[in-house]
Order: sequence, then C-alpha cells, then structure tokens
Amino acid sequence: MKLFLDLDFSHFGRDRFFFGVANAPYLAEGGLNTPDGPKNSYGFLEQSGDFPVSGEGTRYWTDYQAHIDLAQSLGLTAFRTGIEWARVQPTRDLAAGPAPAWDEDALDRYADIILQVQRAGMEPIITLHHFTHPAWLGPIFWTDENAPDPMVEYEVSVVEKLSSRLVALGGEPIGHMITFNELNLIPLLYFGAHVPVKDREESFKNYPIVYDNILSAHMRVYDGIKDLYEDRGWANPLVGFGTATQSPYEFDRLMLDIARLRSWSVKREDAESFLAQKKRDWDTQLGGLARRQLTDEQLDYREGFLSWASASVQPMAFTKTLDAIYGSSRAEKIDYISANVYEPFGVERSRGDSDRSPKWWEFAVDGDIYRTMIHAYNDGNTDLPIFMGENSIAYKQVPGEAAEPRPDGWSRERYLKTYFMEMIRCIAEGVPIKGYLYWSLVDDFEWNAGFPPRLGLYNYDYETHAIGSTDGLGEPAGDIYAWLIDALRSGDKARVREAFVNSYAYAQRTGRV
Repeated sequence: MKLFLDLDFSHFGRDRFFFGVANAPYLAEGGLNTPDGPKNSYGFLEQSGDFPVSGEGTRYWTDYQAHIDLAQSLGLTAFRTGIEWARVQPTRDLAAGPAPAWDEDALDRYADIILQVQRAGMEPIITLHHFTHPAWLGPIFWTDENAPDPMVEYEVSVVEKLSSRLVALGGEPIGHMITFNELNLIPLLYFGAHVPVKDREESFKNYPIVYDNILSAHMRVYDGIKDLYEDRGWANPLVGFGTATQSPYEFDRLMLDIARLRSWSVKREDAESFLAQKKRDWDTQLGGLARRQLTDEQLDYREGFLSWASASVQPMAFTKTLDAIYGSSRAEKIDYISANVYEPFGVERSRGDSDRSPKWWEFAVDGDIYRTMIHAYNDGNTDLPIFMGENSIAYKQVPGEAAEPRPDGWSRERYLKTYFMEMIRCIAEGVPIKGYLYWSLVDDFEWNAGFPPRLGLYNYDYETHAIGSTDGLGEPAGDIYAWLIDALRSGDKARVREAFVNSYAYAQRTGRV
C-alpha cells in the first residue's frame, strides 16, 4: 500500500480525471439487421448462420435515457457511446449499392443521446466507427483501393451534423472523439477471426492493404475535424483512436507510433529505422510479460505468431498513410493514447493450450498484465495523456439461465480493486493516466460470442428487457465501482486505504459506505 501514500490524490478530482463506462451501437442498440431494420456489415455474418444474431440487443436505441440515468447515479463523469453509420445512412437491403440519403430522424436521435449525456454532467466520448460499416458498402469494403474516401467523408460529415444540432439545442459540440475503436483489430476481425477458417489464408493477404486504408483514413479524418472546428470557432476537440492489446508490435503499438512520427520530428526517410527501434523496445517489455505468463509450449506458439506478424505487416508499405502524414499541414495526428487492455496473448492459460482461443470468461486477468501493458504504451511518450479506454471481466450466462462463476474464481470487486491499484501504481511511477472507462455499464451482445459473455456492471434480462440491480452473480458491481471512485476522489488517504483493503460487504455492515 506504500504507493497510496506516495500519490497526491487530487489527481482524481472530477475536473482532472474521468471515470466512466462504454458501449457500442451494434452491441447495445438493437434493431440492426432485423427484417425491417438498417443493415450493416455484420448482417452478412448473421445471415451466414455462422454468427449469432444481435436482434433487440439491450434496446439502447429506444431506452438510452435509462442507461444514462444509471451511469449518472454512480457519479461518473464520462460516457462513451457511438454512432452506427448504417443508421444515419440506412438501407434495408443486405447488399452493396450506392450511398443512400442521410436519415435526419436518426441524426436527431443521436444528437439527443449526446445532449442527455452532457446534461447529466458527463463528457460524451463518441466512437465514430466501432468495427461496423453499412451493408451498402459490401462485406469486405476495406480492401477497396478507394475505401478511405467514403469513411473520411462520413466521419467528418457526421461530426459536423451532430455538433451543429447540439449547438442549436443549447449543448456543446462533440469534444472527444474516437475515429476507430480498436483500430488495430479491424483487419484481424474482418480477415481473420470473423471469416470461415477455410477462407482465412486468402484473407490474410489483405492485412497490409486494410491497415493502410484504415490508418490513412484516421489521419485524414483528424485533419478534417480539426479544420471543421477551427472554421466554426468551436473549442479544439480531442481526436484519437482506440487500441486493443495484442502481443505483436505490428498489430498493436505500431499504429500509435506511426501516428506520432511527425510529432517526434522523425523524417520520412528515417521512419523505418525509428519504428524498428520502437519494435525492439515493445518486444522487450512484452517478451518479459510472456515469459511470466505463458507455458513453454505457448511461448513457442507465440514466437511463430510474431514471425508471421513481422513478415505480414511492413509499415513502410503503408504509402497512403505516410503520404497523409507527411503531406499534411499538421504534425499531430492523435491527441491521446487510448488503451483497451484485455487478454494480450490469445491463449487459454489454465489448460496450457497453444492452439485454442480463450472464451471471454477465460481471458486472463492479472495485475501484471495491466501494469506491463500500461507501461508499454507509455514508453517514449512525451506529451500525450493516456486514457484506459476500456477493460472488464466477463462471466458466462446464457439468456434465461443462471450466471456461472468464472473458472479462475475472480469477482468484479477483486478485479476493480486490483486493476485500480495497478493503475494508481503506474500514475505514481509517472504515467500520465487521465481517465478510466469500464466496459460496460449493462451486459450486451458481444460480437461472435453473442449474449453469453456478461461484462456489465448490471445484469440484463434479455427476456423481460429489464436492467438488474446487480451483476448476474448478484454482486453489486455498480455500487462497488461508485464506492471506489468516491474514495479516490475524496483525496483522503485513510479512506482510500479503507476502501481497497476491506470488502464492500464489510463496509455495508459497518455503515462505512
């Protein structure tokens, strides 16, 4: 507990550090890819029969006020939500075609969602792209030579349309944007995990093309949004992208380092050697973590994966991205580092398997993972704040059935305390962490895993569509989150020690909550 005594807890003041929650449109809204609903790229997967059907989700599209009110009741100061492109430019056909007209009613609804977050005293963090794109762009749109163009047009336009509405309604323009959530995962999902195994070898060839398209789109969107806000006289917004923890440098921090080349005054001709050094630094940190976490068999498997990643992704071949960076009038291309820390190695630890991906409720949770990843992202960072963009712990609960405890026995209280303590330790060691988001407030649909993974602070009943008062195992996870936040914000070191040493149940019994 010594680091608690070393830290100035004013760091966690409401105006200096945000605590919040996060969700995603496709996973929470419901009504997408239904017979009469807007169709997005995951509709092709749902139709194939190889992918779960999202259906009504948690009805966030219609019930968003209940979610916002619940987040506000916890004393949160940030709420991350997103815009579903397929909703604001919708078609009802699951087929490629021309760009349709904007849906003004959908834009009005999104503006109201953001406005209600603002009125609840929380900062809206708006994800402009969270893995999905409209079906009218086709299922593998990202391999197209001109893919960045419609993406840039959409993201800058939707920010302009929503921020203009917000101002007209007496609110503020969007002040914090994520151009791509987990940008580094998009190629891995569309051309790896979410395609049939028989098609993956051919899909792997698309990785470099897709990475270049996505990265170059971000660089251009960044410039477009900054120009828009300057032209309108709006306050300078925060613009960046989220990164999900992956073991290979090429599938993780490379994206952040490329975005900062000019901020670091790296000339284009020197970029290759500079990035090679960054890769060596990353490999040193992640290699140490791997040796502490993995079996010998898993380490051998990881080495093969690292070799394949290094051969598959050559950053100097990202010509669109480098042109967008070095041809821009702006040196900066990201305003923050947003790290989503989950399982970085993609292997199931307890069984010692090297060829089996873990289920959500089998993801390794360990303070060593969290702290090492935070320092790996911050290594060499000179001026950017770091946001813990999302992380969480999952249980298994099939809709209509009881929740199952995790195989490793971890609870959400233990998880939150462990990860917060590691975060505090990193702050005491000089890492400029300025915010934390838990995924998610309420259980939701989770991509190819569907409904059984339960990550919410609050349980969701998919039969009655009611939000519970606890998580699926009966733990008052939302109350615990609020309790820990309140202790940190108090600045009282004795109170912080009390909250992190004693259980929430004990605090309730003794009247200390």
